[in-house]
This record gives sequence, C-alpha cells and structure tokens, in this order.
Amino acid sequence: MFLDGLDIVLSPLGLLWLIVGLLLGFVVGVLPGLSTSNTAALLLPFSVSLPTEQALILIMSVYAGSAFAGSVPAILVNVPGEAGSAVTALDGYQMARQGKAGIAIGIARMASTLGGVISGVVVLLVIAPLGAFALNFGAREMFIVVLLGIVLVSTLVGKNIVKGVLAGGLGLVLATIGGSPLSGQERFTFGEIELYDGIQFVPALIGLFAIGEMLRLAAESRTSQPAAAHLDGGVRRDLKDAVAGARITLKHGGSVLRATGVGVFLGIIPGVGTGVSNFVSYAVAKRTARNPAEFGKGSARGVIASEACDNAVGAATLVPTLTLGVPGSATMAVVLAQFYIQGIQPGPKVLATHGPEAGAAVIAVVAASILILPIGMLITAPLVQITKVPVKILVPVVLVLGLTGSVAYRGSLFDMGIATMFGIIGFFMLVNGYPVVPLILGLILGPMLEEHLSRALALSNGDLDYFFASPTALVLWSGLVALVAYLVISGARGRRRERAARPSTDRGSKAPVQ
Repeated sequence: MFLDGLDIVLSPLGLLWLIVGLLLGFVVGVLPGLSTSNTAALLLPFSVSLPTEQALILIMSVYAGSAFAGSVPAILVNVPGEAGSAVTALDGYQMARQGKAGIAIGIARMASTLGGVISGVVVLLVIAPLGAFALNFGAREMFIVVLLGIVLVSTLVGKNIVKGVLAGGLGLVLATIGGSPLSGQERFTFGEIELYDGIQFVPALIGLFAIGEMLRLAAESRTSQPAAAHLDGGVRRDLKDAVAGARITLKHGGSVLRATGVGVFLGIIPGVGTGVSNFVSYAVAKRTARNPAEFGKGSARGVIASEACDNAVGAATLVPTLTLGVPGSATMAVVLAQFYIQGIQPGPKVLATHGPEAGAAVIAVVAASILILPIGMLITAPLVQITKVPVKILVPVVLVLGLTGSVAYRGSLFDMGIATMFGIIGFFMLVNGYPVVPLILGLILGPMLEEHLSRALALSNGDLDYFFASPTALVLWSGLVALVAYLVISGARGRRRERAARPSTDRGSKAPVQ
C-alpha cells in the first residue's frame, strides 16, 4: 500500500494536483468564512472527472494547506481562517502584538510540517490497529470524550475558572437553538426558519474573534500598529524571523511530539475534528508546562500545541473514514463521497481492495506537509506586511471582510446578523475578562453532546448503568474524575498560596504608624 501510494503521489500528475491543492489550501485558510469542507465540496464536481487517487490527492493537499494557512490571519489580525486556528490565535496574536509576527508564523510553519509528517508516517504504520481501536468508541464513549473537552477547555483557558465555565455554559445553551435531533421540534428559534439548523459556527466564529477584536481595537483608539509594525527590515528581515521561528520549534521537540500524539489519538475518533483536538492539545500543553502562566501571553509552546495537532489530525481522520466508512471530519465527508462516486465502498476491507488509493491519500498529507515549509517560507514576507496596516484602516477592512465572509458562507444575509450579534457579545466578553474560546467550544460540542447522550439513552432504554458497562468507558470516566479532582486540589492550593502571599495588613494586622 505504501509503495503503490508513493508511486501515485510522485507521478507528474500526482505532484501537479498536490501543488495545486496546497496553494489553493493556502488561499482558503487565509480567507475568513471559506472553510476547507466548503472548498472540497465545490471541488467535488470537478474531481469526479479525475481518477480517484488524483482527486484524493487534490482534496487532502487542500486540507493540509488550509490547516496551516488558517494560522496566518489568526496570528496577524486575530481572525482564525479555520476552526482549529482559533487556538493558534491565543498566543500567536499576542506574539504579533509584541512585534514577533514573523517568528510566530515560522513556528506555525515548522510545527505544521512536523505534525503532518509524523502523523502521516504513524498512520501508515498503524492504520489497521487504529481502525480497530476506533470501533470501541460508541455513543457513551463519545459522550464522555465531549465532557472531557468541556472540562479541559473551560477551566484552562482564561485567568478565571468561573468565567471560563460560565462562557462554556453559555456556548452549550446557545447550541440548543434549532430543531431537536430527536423530535424535530423547534427550540428557541422565535419563528426564524434560518435558526432551525442551529447557529452556524462560521458566522459565530467570525463575530467572536474578528468583529469582537476589531470593536475592542476601535474602543481603545490605538494609534500604533496592531502587530509587527517594527518589522521594517523588508523581505530579508521577515524571512529571517520565519527561520528563527522554525528553529524555536525544533528546540521544543517534546511539545511537537505531545501535540502530534493528541492529534493522532483524537483524529481517529469520528467527528472530533480539529476544532476540539486543538483545544485539548493546548490544554494538555498548558497543564504539563513548567510555567503555565506564559500561555495566552505569546507562548511559542501554545502555537506549537495548536499547529502540530492541527496537521496531525488531517492524516488521522483518514483512519475512521477509510476503515469504518465514517467520516472523521466535515472534509472527510467529501472524501467519503468521492469514494462512493467512484464506486468504492469504504470499510474494513478497503485497505485490501483499494490499498493504493488509501495509501496515496495518506502520503499526500505527508508530502503536502513537507512542501508547507519551503513554500510557506517564501510567502512569509508578504503575509507579515498585513500587520503594518494602521488601525484606522485595519478595523474597517477586517469588518467588511468578516461580514462578507459570513454572508458568503451560505449566501444568507441572516448570517451577517449572527456575526454582528456574536461580535457584540465577543466585545463585551473581552472587555470584562471572559474568554471567548469556551463559548466557541460549547457551540461545537453542544450538538455532539446531545446527540451522543440521546443515542446512548436510546440504546440502554434509559438505564444509566450502560454508561459504565464497557472497559473503555470506565477508563474515560476515571480520567474525567481524576481531572476534576486535580483541578479542585490545584485550585485550593492556589488560593492558599494567594492568601499566604498577601501582606500582613490584608490579614488584619495594623501597619506601623509613620
């Protein structure tokens, strides 16, 4: 499978579609509102005329390119081009504001390359065992995984755990808007048919991150540049910064391997995707760091945790797609459709019947990840120039692009209203110290939580013992309990340290009279 797939990718047409897809992925990732899955779906009518292996190379290279490129606007102007890039913005944008935009892009470039290559190699070696492992995750296991994601992110993102939990809870509440997955009954739609499918994630993401941040910038009336305005060394300086960022990534090999491992593990679970995986990877990196306080303030480890995981998920999602016939992400649903159109039935036997095509898809991710490094270095300089735009120009331009992207997503003006509403919510959350990331995660995980809970209850006829009736579920429950206990204990220790560090006057003693 490996040799046949390698031969397909290294053929002249294979390399052509690989480069075309990678460049297209760069464009898709940079533009807000245009997702990888949408682009892959638009390419589907065209790719039907291509052989299966070439169509898969095109789609997978778009996936890899956009997974990295989404970090560029996230770093430069705090506008994630892709769902997973929302985590990159936490530290990448702070680095840009400190004048380190080129370094942050270089870190993301190398982390994306290493994550994609390592993940692809691992998947090629263990795709069959990983496919068997994914079979252990049913509705109850997925329900527990979602709970783990909520607890991790809501308590680790931001300075205040209570505010993080409240933000995550708000996201879960907003996720209930729309039709019930069980009965189809409308909930909290107020008669608006556009809300029957729930709040669309892309307009909400654009509103919370792009519009909310631009409103905050406008409110601060800043006259300085929002990011790396001092990078006046031109192309050489920007390229030098990108190379320096790549070297920083190589110095944090443990962080790269940890993030890649999280991406591979969660990527093989159907439906998790980069949106959840990146959050978990960031939370794990923060918990294992010697200085967790640096996260959210421009930490290189934070960017690595997001970007290495992002590209690692791309290859790993092929495991459930190919071996189970269950798409691992929205983009993989298009890949699955491509197989069906070509008359191929994905499932446990697909590796034996169509091994070369499966191998080509995985190797395409590896090859595209390798090409990200040189091509990304070449385009670093023009990308960094975006950060030199004055605030008075940047704010209206980003607002127009964000609102246009929200409309272009489905061609609906209603989505522009959604983006505007979430922009206002994001603005008030930012100025009051509430993290917006848990809210986004609540929107992502809410439907998944409800779906898997409903399915598990239906399978068990309402018997709660069903949630503890498998070894995998018991392991996950144990991990969740241990995490909550650790958070409670560490929180109590932190409060005791704060009380001990207070001046004697705060403990009731009187200051000496001068």
